[in-house]
Amino acid sequence: MTSLNFATTTIALMQPQDLPAVIEIERQSNSHPWTERNFRDAITSGYLSLVAREHGEICAFAIARAVVDEAELLLIAVAPSQRRQGVAALLWIELAQRLQITGATKVFLEVRASNVPARSFYASRGFSQVGVRKNYYPNGVHNGDREHAVQMQVTL
Repeated sequence: MTSLNFATTTIALMQPQDLPAVIEIERQSNSHPWTERNFRDAITSGYLSLVAREHGEICAFAIARAVVDEAELLLIAVAPSQRRQGVAALLWIELAQRLQITGATKVFLEVRASNVPARSFYASRGFSQVGVRKNYYPNGVHNGDREHAVQMQVTL
């Protein structure tokens, strides 16, 4: 893929036919990636599932679930070749707008304590740390020990 050009980047609802590309990005992005079934369940359960395309090819995705006036950002991932070019910010803006339409006023998430780039991204989007879930993630970066999750929140 070439560099992103926001005039040609599009965001749309994730469809079942998008899953091979989404799963590949997920596999490249997470140590414990979701399965195809996890993604299919998210789509059929009505989770807000978006994909970003550049020149027709999926380069990123995001999934959130809304319950009453709160939402949880479950996943956001960008293809390694497209990182640090603004596509995650573009996805977040669209996701936040759509969540607001559903009535969400706050968004929560959990992120590995060691994932400094993601934590910085979320902070740049207005998220602040609200807690820690100790030993939440399996196979952390320290000799296979479980890793803490940092809980973050933003008001929409």
